[in-house]
Order: sequence, then C-alpha cells, then structure tokens
Amino acid sequence: YIALMIRGDLASDKPTGDLASDKPTGDLASDKPTGDLASDKPTGDLASDKPTGDLASDKPTGDLASDKPTGDLASDKPTVPKHLKTRINDYKYAYYKSSIQKFLSLEPYTRARSTTAPHIYHEECLRLEKLYFTKWAVHYLSKNAATDTTLLQSYENEYEEAKKGDKSADRRRDWSGLLRARISEKWKKRELLDDVESAYIAETRTKVNVNKERLKKQLTNTENKIEAQLNIVKELESKAIQTTNEHMDNRDDKSLKEQYYEAYSTLAKELRSLVDLMGEAEFQRILLLTTLPKDEQINMIIQAMDKDSTNCS
Repeated sequence: YIALMIRGDLASDKPTGDLASDKPTGDLASDKPTGDLASDKPTGDLASDKPTGDLASDKPTGDLASDKPTGDLASDKPTVPKHLKTRINDYKYAYYKSSIQKFLSLEPYTRARSTTAPHIYHEECLRLEKLYFTKWAVHYLSKNAATDTTLLQSYENEYEEAKKGDKSADRRRDWSGLLRARISEKWKKRELLDDVESAYIAETRTKVNVNKERLKKQLTNTENKIEAQLNIVKELESKAIQTTNEHMDNRDDKSLKEQYYEAYSTLAKELRSLVDLMGEAEFQRILLLTTLPKDEQINMIIQAMDKDSTNCS
C-alpha cells in the first residue's frame, strides 16, 4: 500500500542513458524480498490505506520567484533568469521525489523479522547513489574540461567499478525498481541544471557585482539550515515508520490511523522545506561561482554533489 502513494506522475519515470536498461528483467522483474523479508508486502484492506494530499502529489513550494540577493550581497540585485529558475525547480522536485521514494523503500524493511533488514536497504540506497553520482561526475568533469585529469580518471574508475557491481546486484533489494528510477532521475535533472548554470556563470561573470565574502557567509548559513532540516526530516522519518508499523498491527484503531496519516503529511511538509532551502543554496552557490576560477568552480560543485550522494537514511 505504501508504494501506491507514489503512483501517477511519479510511477512512470525510468532511468535514462546507458543505464536505461539496468532494471529487473525476467524472473527478477517480479521478485520481492524472500526469507525474512518475504512478508513485507501489505495485503487486504491495508492496500488502500494510503495518505493523500501532501505526500501523494504535492510538489515543493516556495519556488525561486523572489530568491535574489539583497542589500550588500549584490549592487544590482541579480534575479533568477526564467530558464535557470525552471531547471532549479526541476532538480528540487526530482530531489523531493527521490527522498520520498527512499522513505517508501525503507519502510517495508523495518517490518521484516530480521534486524539487519534496514541495513540491507541502506546498502542498496548508497550503492545506487554512487552508481549515478559517479556517472554524473564523469560527465560533468569531461564536459567542463577540468584540468585535474587525475580527478576525472578517479571518477571514471569508480564508475566502472559501480557498473560492474550493478550487474551482479540483487535486484530483489529494490523489487519495484522505483528507488533506482528516482535516484537516476535526480542525477539526470542535476545534469540538465549544470548545463544552464554553466552558461549563466559564463554570461554573468563580468556583469554581476557580488560581495564574495558576504556571499560565502550567506551560503554557509543556508547550508547550516539544510543540515538542521535534514536532521528534522530524519527524526520525522523514524516517527512515520513507527506510526506505520503501529497502524498495521492495529488497523482497526482509528486514532492510530489518524496518527499514521499525520506523520506522513508532516514528513512531506518538512521535505518540501528542505528542498526549498536547497534551491536557495543553489542560486547563492551560482553567484559565488561567478567569482571563482574554473577549477575552483568545478571542485565546489563536485564536493557538494559528493556529499549529497551519501544521503540515505
């Protein structure tokens, strides 16, 4: 029933590029966890017990319509061009969907009889993140002609290893294929955003007058807010998992059912707040990048995305 919440526009996204065919096929296409995980499939009335509204279809709000530096940050108050704003919002929404799917994929593992089951999910999430992050990094470094060829070679090697591991991975760990699809989509949207960002940075490099040190401080403050919000989201994920399990054990208890819906709704709300903060940080970072040499720009983006690739609950 949990997976039903994410149907609709979220259910049709598939990985693209050379990894487009890396999805369960044949017998594995319908495989679900076996052994201790075999019972982690809601049945009967629970199939229809799904939150609606906030979690089911709502996109992050608070787009970048007014996200522009003010005061001392920029003498000409640069605004977000429409095409850049669109790409940032696309990336935010893809990040939101991947975060929701990570939770939806984790929750069934917490109901397994095995205490190691959540760790199995965590390993799979990190494996898929590394696969698509290293793929992205190779593309990004190659396209931006990084002078540090050692860094490019390192990521090429990591990507090759990740692809080899993917061929032998147990597809039953992500039996719906949705975790892979959401993570793949997120990195694809990141790639599309990079293209627009690079053009914007090159175009405005000599036109936008920003106070570099104050912009650094503002970006640091926003990143600290993101870390704090991530902790809030993780706490809410734990609460939502707990209320789900309690509801499933006592599905005739209406109060538990209400708590279950409320937990999901609150989680979705805080996830939207998280990605809105990420959108703010993204444009602050873009303005800062206009003040940096090319190699420093590349390193800043790589480091930020490397950190993001480890975000699995």
